[in-house]
Amino acid sequence: MPEAPLATDPESPRLAALERAHALAHRAAFAIEQARDPATDLAPALRGIERALTALYDAYDARADRPTSLGLANARLWDAAIQVAHAAQPAALEPLFAACRELIEAEAAPFPTTAPPLAPLLLASAAEPRLHTLARPSIPPLFRAPPFIAPPPAPVLPVVPAATTFAELARSAEALRQLAAARTDHLRRSIGTPPPALPAAPRRNTPSPTDTAPPGFATSPDPPESPRDFIHRWARVCFEEIGMLASQRAPLEGDDWRSSATLERRLTASLDVLAALGPEALSHIEQLALDAPAPTPMVAHAAATIAGTFEGRDAFAIAERTLLRAGPADPLLAPAFAASLRLARNPFTNAALRSLAAASAPSAAGTAAADSPFRTLCTAILADRGALTRDELPALAEDPNPHIAAPALLAMGRTRHPDLDRLLPRALAADSPAVVAAALDAMLLAAHPGTPRAAREAATGPLADNALLRLALSAREDDARWLLDRARTPESRTPMLLRYLGWTGHLDAVPILLEALTSQDEALTSAAAESLDRLLGAGLRDTLEIDPERLDPPPLLDPDPDPPARRRPLTDLIDDPRDPAPRGSRETLEVPSRDPARWQSWLDQQPPYTARNQRLRRGRPYSAAVLLHELDLLSCSPDDRRLLHRELCFRTSHFLPFDPDDFVAAQERSLKAWETHLRANPDTPGAW
Repeated sequence: MPEAPLATDPESPRLAALERAHALAHRAAFAIEQARDPATDLAPALRGIERALTALYDAYDARADRPTSLGLANARLWDAAIQVAHAAQPAALEPLFAACRELIEAEAAPFPTTAPPLAPLLLASAAEPRLHTLARPSIPPLFRAPPFIAPPPAPVLPVVPAATTFAELARSAEALRQLAAARTDHLRRSIGTPPPALPAAPRRNTPSPTDTAPPGFATSPDPPESPRDFIHRWARVCFEEIGMLASQRAPLEGDDWRSSATLERRLTASLDVLAALGPEALSHIEQLALDAPAPTPMVAHAAATIAGTFEGRDAFAIAERTLLRAGPADPLLAPAFAASLRLARNPFTNAALRSLAAASAPSAAGTAAADSPFRTLCTAILADRGALTRDELPALAEDPNPHIAAPALLAMGRTRHPDLDRLLPRALAADSPAVVAAALDAMLLAAHPGTPRAAREAATGPLADNALLRLALSAREDDARWLLDRARTPESRTPMLLRYLGWTGHLDAVPILLEALTSQDEALTSAAAESLDRLLGAGLRDTLEIDPERLDPPPLLDPDPDPPARRRPLTDLIDDPRDPAPRGSRETLEVPSRDPARWQSWLDQQPPYTARNQRLRRGRPYSAAVLLHELDLLSCSPDDRRLLHRELCFRTSHFLPFDPDDFVAAQERSLKAWETHLRANPDTPGAW
């Protein structure tokens, strides 16, 4: 019976062995890529590893007979190991031997017996990207061999006969001088020979030698484009489009979150076009990522989004190798990979991320994957995807790495893990603000009754005033008054504290916020206006003109630790005074009004509040329905919508998934589920 792809059996020991072999083969390949001045040409060894991984992908996805594919992969890795041994590359030799051992273990594991699914019809996506399954051969990986400079041929040494006369002795001495000069020239050429130049790219619109067009007329037209070149050209267009749209999908400040649907429809259309171009376009994606002048978030988004949309272990490996080459610790690339892989639909995503997190191989950037970068990034993605088991979460939540413990704690809060209460004291006493914040957020998601008290205590620790936000989200009336008492004196007011008063919903905060509007500190007035708008929902807006877009300063380290005050900016030194950079057009932004007289006038026109002990939000009695209205219909930032979801979970003592980074269609499904729950379980408006 034909075999099923291993993704249908994620707990299979064969899959774990193949993942280890896959990681070891990549470790060897990247060690070869990083080799400096190899004694022999390592390109044949890399080509052997590429063929071995292609056979391995056949075994993953059951594109060929699995025992035969595993045997081919093992034989090709062994041949590559022999070539690496001849080249004296121990960093690549041991991983290849270990990969062969893992493949032998995989061959001994039991085979799945279910039939593989047939490739479905290629259908266009709707509001979200569809998982595309193409009938195709496995995509071979791409590795670049280090440059190898073959030594020049050794000079032919003359035979010097034994001298019997003085004339013959002079001739022998001259021959020996020539021999020494030839040897010196040979050594000089073998050491100082420059590397061979890359072949020049073919130029278009170049007249051919047989072009007979008269001077002043157009040259011969370009030769006809081959079908392969046509597919590659449109694959590049789709690759760049997908990277641009995936990186710009999040709504800007003040924009309706549903406005992202336009970009998402364009993104899904580009993915559909790539699928319609066929296997040749998909196999060209890694080359496009390699050809990028430098790794950028757009390249990371494009590679990860495409890898997560097309089925197959070989498709996901494209993003894997892009991440390995870029390095997981890059502060710009790691969030891009995480944002796209969190939404990946490829069935091998979780297994591949676990393999990356557990691997001890150094990456292409030279960083040990068992250290924090790979393990941190992959564990965080797995936690966001809900792919960590209940047995794994407690150990990860106690991990000394705060960037691993924090997402694990959040996952425990979402699942209402029974060990959460046991781990909270240790997490709340941690030295890392990220761990303390994650513990408080987990308590919000789990509707823990001790959240307000824990937030008060955390305000005196490393989290400082950031803990007061969690207190405002879970505040009872006495907690709201405690926050008000902290903000009554002007000396104790901070922008964060004023912003949190709006979340508490206590009406006695209005005089404090009106007084803060008269401050000369722009940060205080902005926070006070935002809190008044969240508390009263007056809709008073000011239109501000923001600074025009300017070029960012070059990221150069100033060698002068104490530069003079009147030194010309670096941009002025770089720009040509005859062609200065344009200042750009001024843009407008609507923000809550910062005019205290305008707010006072609006308050004077309102009827007096009869129930001053009620909790308010947007001018309405506080309730879960008001929170859902704010989450659904108001133009809040993604961070505020994430906070609203946690506040809603705490208010209702119920958890339903929601993430503002999801596609718009997925967010609407989540909000619909929340609406159904709230209709069946109404609460008392205005109650604390």
